[in-house]
Amino acid sequence: MSAVDWQAGKITDEGLAHMRAHLGIRRKVRPWNAEVTRDSVWHFAQGIGDDNPLWWDKAYAERSAWARMIVPPAYLYSCFSGGKLPDDNVPSGADGFLPGVFGVQASDRWIWHRPLFVGEEVETYQELHDVVVHENGKFGGRSVSHVERTTFYGGEGDLIAEMFFTRKRFERGQARDRGAYADRPEPKYTHEDRLRFAAQYEAEPGQRRGGVPRYVEDVKPGDAMGRLLKGPLTITNVVGWMLGWGSPMCPTNRLAHQYIKRNPGSVLFNPETGIEDTLEAGHWDPYFASMSGFPAGYDFGCQRVAWLSHLLTEWAGDDSFVTEMDARLRRPNFMGDVTWITGTVIAVEAGSPHGHAVCEIEAVNQRGETTATATARIRLPSRAAKR
Repeated sequence: MSAVDWQAGKITDEGLAHMRAHLGIRRKVRPWNAEVTRDSVWHFAQGIGDDNPLWWDKAYAERSAWARMIVPPAYLYSCFSGGKLPDDNVPSGADGFLPGVFGVQASDRWIWHRPLFVGEEVETYQELHDVVVHENGKFGGRSVSHVERTTFYGGEGDLIAEMFFTRKRFERGQARDRGAYADRPEPKYTHEDRLRFAAQYEAEPGQRRGGVPRYVEDVKPGDAMGRLLKGPLTITNVVGWMLGWGSPMCPTNRLAHQYIKRNPGSVLFNPETGIEDTLEAGHWDPYFASMSGFPAGYDFGCQRVAWLSHLLTEWAGDDSFVTEMDARLRRPNFMGDVTWITGTVIAVEAGSPHGHAVCEIEAVNQRGETTATATARIRLPSRAAKR
């Protein structure tokens, strides 16, 4: 069994001091995808259910305003973490700080400075940006929010994007005792529900803006942005996401043993089976989910944020560019849940050769609960520049 008692991890003053001692220390990250290839973009797009030919079809992309293959905004999640470099001893994330204390993704703030193209290489750096202690957290006891800033650079050293990733940490015992989601009804869908889901999926490609420019002059506050469906969430759905996103915590066999040995803070242990696994297992393993106070497995926060970004590119069209997104995860998205994503334009900023639309996005499950919201800024072409 691991030396870390993952079921009873505590938020201690010593653990918080250890975190704060590492504020601002910059470390180079081994990206899961350091080189942007056509295959990796295709795999990522499949993982979020995005069949836009801009990501799939080289000839189509070359006819677009970009004249080459470009990647979805959230693709940079796959350039995030593929594991530590051999000489990296700087702690980070839920496995490096406060071992055994449950962590969930709370929000992501993205700033994209320029597009990323197929054929480029990406260098990634990370640093602990902020630590906030909440003395009376969601489950009654002390909780912690820590923000990690990740920066992505191109081959020439230019800044591609920044991400501010906020993770909330709770003591698992508090979450189990509260049983916050114990009354969640088990998802069950009728034949009519399945027909409704199928009809939505059949209709979605027709609402994609595609190669028809959405000029900023044609957009006004209050405009609806269409609707996307994601789910029902299944283990297969999560596996599809991970095939495109990648995770350093999912090696197998001898490599899994080596990873667990190097990263004891990442280990979960099931005393009923005698099996060790990593922190990722709570997303699909009922036992590990229950020990964290959840009634079922759940999605990845990055997965849901990527779903939100899909609506942005679907609505805005191929000539657009998402420059900012501040996404907030409101409650878990459990196995079996479906997610309906909608958006509304809340402001328009005119300009030439381009302007911007500011949008609000919402994700709602089959119970009518809001599971995520986001504010985004999208650069749109200007008709005035065509004159």
